[in-house]
This record gives sequence, structure tokens and C-alpha cells, in this order.
Amino acid sequence: MYLNNGKGKFTKQYNRLPNYLTSGSCVVPNDFDKDGDIDLFIGGRLIPQKYPHAANSHLLENRDGVFVDVSKEKASDFAGLGMVTSASWFDHNKDGLDDLVVVGEWMPVTVFVQSKDGKFSKERLGGLENSEGWYYSVKTEDMDNDGDVDIIVGNLGLNYKYKASIDEPFEVHSYDFDENGSLDIVLSYYEHGVSFPVRGKSCSTQQIPSLETKFKTYEDFGDSDLIDVYGSSLESALNLKAKTFASAYIENNGDGSFNVESLPSLAQVSSVNSILAKDYDGDGNKDLLIVGNLYPSEVETPRNDAGTGLYLKGDGNGNFNPTSILESGFYAPNDAKDMKVIKVGDKEVILVVNNNDFIQAIEFIER
Repeated sequence: MYLNNGKGKFTKQYNRLPNYLTSGSCVVPNDFDKDGDIDLFIGGRLIPQKYPHAANSHLLENRDGVFVDVSKEKASDFAGLGMVTSASWFDHNKDGLDDLVVVGEWMPVTVFVQSKDGKFSKERLGGLENSEGWYYSVKTEDMDNDGDVDIIVGNLGLNYKYKASIDEPFEVHSYDFDENGSLDIVLSYYEHGVSFPVRGKSCSTQQIPSLETKFKTYEDFGDSDLIDVYGSSLESALNLKAKTFASAYIENNGDGSFNVESLPSLAQVSSVNSILAKDYDGDGNKDLLIVGNLYPSEVETPRNDAGTGLYLKGDGNGNFNPTSILESGFYAPNDAKDMKVIKVGDKEVILVVNNNDFIQAIEFIER
């Protein structure tokens, strides 16, 4: 933490934050207890060398400038929450108390509701069942002008090698299958109701050499399903599932339930890593800007690189119309990881940060 003296000079602070030595993903500030200062949600990512085992997430309460971890007392469900990538504060039920929506890899869209005593509980809200995916971003805004706050989530997209559905999810299994003291990772998919390993014989035997003895030929391996290959060890493995890879608009119905609608096809061509919501065309309805892509991938899987940034015009009823680059001028074709809006004089500039590339600065010109 660095303290600003008001003139742009920052001084490092040593005793204001807990001394965490864990893998985290995001820091989302908000005055959740309404005492006039800023508190923090810390999203936990993973336990190093133990993918996909999740690190703990934390709730830090600001007490006179010192951040105290109150997770055990006020948010016990944050422990082992999942491989968090993004979170957003919002009052989902309009009770004046800030709630929290959290998304991540192999996670459902998860809403924590704050009670009057300041404690957060994970709620099973209608419409969010079976929403497990590979999410990279979440945004909360009233997109349909009905007075409550909706959710927009950025997922892997529907243009990737991996596919997922409720009936045939994409899965990961983590266990020491070859009993060598380290965890192995097995990905699986379904075909006609039967689960098969994603990796072929060559890659699988590199990770677990004993499979070379078990399966003498590629044909033997190819004829085997997941249980044939890994056997009863699967029952002891950590098993996580993705049931949708679609980026989506999640409408708040106002009664404690939600309605999930996939964004248009052009928003599904790649992963969505960052989302901005604003009325960009001045028609009184909020629109969306999205950027993404996922360049790192293993040899067998081409990278997710079809995204070029997209302006989605909202109609105020939860529908979004993709707009061409020529019409919108919004173009972000790289491995974009985040967007932020800054002021340059009286101009609004959107910064797009790209992995292994330059930062883009895109000026927004109001009509």
C-alpha cells in the first residue's frame, strides 16, 4: 500500500495490510460497512503447484487506516471460494446494503448477500444454477432501466476448442494418479454421454509414465474412456466442472432471481477479459464495450485471438446490438487484459492494457 500526500507523491506503508504470501487475483475496494472509509475484497487465485486448488479470498475492514482481515467473522465462505478472477460490489436486492458478485475459473456466478449485522453469506439465487464457467470479468450496472442492478460476465467464449454444457460439462480432475508425490491434472470432455480424456496418449504418458505400460498402442488408448485410463483414482480426485463458456447478460428480476441470456455471437468469438458499461451514444440506454483474447495455450490448442474489441449498443431492455469497427471506431485486437477510463483535460480516454504489447489509448468522442 502506498499513501498519496495529495501532490502525487506516494510513500510505501508497511503495517497497514496483512502480510499475505498467497496467490491472489484482484482487489475490489468498497465501503461495505458504510463508515466513511474504503474496505477491500481480495480475490484468491490458486495454491502454487496445486492447480486447480483455490487459495482463500479475504475481506479486509478499514479501521482507522489499518486493514484488518475480518473474513472469519463476517465472510467465512470466502475460504477456498474458488479460483477468483473478478468481483464487483452491488446492492442486488435494494436493501441499502452492498452485496458482492464473484466469478472465476471453474466457478459459478456467485453472489454474497450482506445481512444487517454486516455478515456475508453465499446465496443460491434462482437462475444462477449451473453457471460454472471460465470467467475472466464481471460488471454490475442497471442495463434495463428498471431500478435494480444487473450483471454482465465475460467468459471463455464459444469459439474455442473446448465445449461445455450442463449435460456434458468440461471437467478437470486433480490427483496424484502416479503416486509420485505431486498432483497431476486431467482434463476431460463428453462425447455421446461418455467422458474421455482431452490429452492423447503421447501427452498423457509424458505426465504419467505408467500409462505407457498400461496402453501399448495409440489404438488401445483411443478406444478407452476416462474411467478405463484412470480407474478408481478419479473418485478421490478434486473434480471441477465448467457448464457454460458463454459470456452473458444476467438480468436482475428484482425478486431475488436472475435471468441469464448469452451475449450476441460476435461477443462469443473470444474470451472477454474486461467490460465497460456506459451510455455511449446518448440515447438514454447503457451500452457495453468489451475486450479480450487469450494468447497463452498449449501446443494442441490454438490461442483465443479472434477478438478485436466490440461495441454493443443497448436498447434499455437487455438486448445488445453489435456495432462494426468502422462505425464505432473501437478497435482492440491484441491480448487485452483490462480497460480503465481516465480524464485527459476535458476528454475521456479509454486505456486498454495488452499483454506483451503497448497500452492503447482510445478517445471517446460524445455525439
